[in-house]
Amino acid sequence: MTTTKAKILVVDDDATLLGLLVDTLTVIGYNAVGVPGGIEALEALSGKRFDLLITDIKMPGMDGIALSKKVRRHYPDLPVLFITGVATPEIIGRASPDGFLAKPFRINHIEELIENTLKNRPETVSRQIRKVMVVDDDQTFREMLADALRFDEYIPCAVSSGEEALRELERGEIDAVITDIRMPGMDGITLLKQIKERQADLPVILITAYLAEEDIKKQSVHDLADGFIRKPFRVEKIVEMLNGLSPLRTSEPSA
Repeated sequence: MTTTKAKILVVDDDATLLGLLVDTLTVIGYNAVGVPGGIEALEALSGKRFDLLITDIKMPGMDGIALSKKVRRHYPDLPVLFITGVATPEIIGRASPDGFLAKPFRINHIEELIENTLKNRPETVSRQIRKVMVVDDDQTFREMLADALRFDEYIPCAVSSGEEALRELERGEIDAVITDIRMPGMDGITLLKQIKERQADLPVILITAYLAEEDIKKQSVHDLADGFIRKPFRVEKIVEMLNGLSPLRTSEPSA
């Protein structure tokens, strides 16, 4: 039995097979989650980070081929394995999965395929930034920046205060934080320090219209922050910073 706790997302419209596969992978030692289709899979991927996707090919609505193409575009470092009883080698070849098993298959075969796939997965994949928290008490600016990040295919999470930001961090995974400095209650510098105490490797970018670089240095946070930019600024500057902090993120022109 494997000792890994890798998170695996399983996609199949056959409820019986889906339940059996999820239960089996859980017993083996994986953290397995099952969903019945491609749309549900994309929703799950937008909320949590997974180490591997296992999907059936023939499904109503969005099939496994279409799902894998979207995953390749938005999550380029997520391995994809196909399980199916209908696809030809030509179809499999065009979809370029990381592995393939024909139904029916033995559980030990899929366990071996999973282990080999995860073994070859780059260790740096966890550094990819997808979900970005925006913290600012200015609602107009907060929503504008969130919309701009969404346009660049990030997943924004917008909150109005440092206190709310810390509560949100406790609820789920956040890949990066962009926070204003001057806010009522907990200011951005205090928020930065508290984030780094809890998650030292979580990137935090400070934005402000009031403090200069010299003031940041005086407050002993220059080495803690992963980026610093003064308002007003072009949104492209923030995107450039996030891309720099997420070396595995790739861009693909829209079709």
